[in-house]
Amino acid sequence: MSDFSLELNEDQLQVQKWVHDFAERVVRPAGHEWDEREETPWPIIEEAAKVGLYSLDFVVSCFSDPTGLTLPLVNEEMSWGDAGIALSIFGTTLGVAGIVANGTSEQVAEWLPQCFGTPDEIRMAAFGRPPTSG
Repeated sequence: MSDFSLELNEDQLQVQKWVHDFAERVVRPAGHEWDEREETPWPIIEEAAKVGLYSLDFVVSCFSDPTGLTLPLVNEEMSWGDAGIALSIFGTTLGVAGIVANGTSEQVAEWLPQCFGTPDEIRMAAFGRPPTSG
C-alpha cells in the first residue's frame, strides 16, 4: 500500500491551473451579479460547457482519479471564483451520483450523458434550459 499524500501530481496541477484561470477570468467577475439576480447563471454554464468544464467526460475524469483529489481541488478553485456559480455548474453531479449508485450499467450509459447534454444543448441533471421569453 502506498503512503497517503496530498501532494498534487502534474496532471492535477494542470487541471488546478486551468480551472483557476476559468474561475478568475469568467466566474469571479460575474459572481456578484448572479448572486444578486438569484438566477441560474446560464451564460457561465454555457462557457463552462464550451471549454469542457461542464461535461460528463470531465466529471468522469475527476471521479476516476485514484487519489480522490481532483474533484475537491476543482471545487475549491471554482468556489474561490464564486460558490453559487460553482454549485450551479457542478450540481448536476448530485443527480449523476444517484444514477451511478443505484442504476444498472445500461441505465448509467443511457442517463449520464443526458444529465449533461452537449455544449449546444445543455442539460442539468436531465433538465434542459428553460425557453427564453420573447
